[in-house]
Amino acid sequence: METTLHLETTVSISHLAQMIRKQLPAKDRLALATMLQEDDDELTKEQILDQLKEDYIALQKGTLKTRPASDFLAELKDQGYL
Repeated sequence: METTLHLETTVSISHLAQMIRKQLPAKDRLALATMLQEDDDELTKEQILDQLKEDYIALQKGTLKTRPASDFLAELKDQGYL
């Protein structure tokens, strides 16, 4: 069974949270929270660029800490990229 949340045209975050608490059963609220948390694991474009910049500076200074390629490949395989 799917639950439908009725929204107004423009809603603030606090108002949206209040509506979710009132209109969604606890099970659906938990499922929504889980989905939102999963999306937060992804880095933004700005975060990726900042990390690349930091690594590039460390590489130039000779202070970049690296790991074996086999560890990197194993991580990619675990995440389903290989």
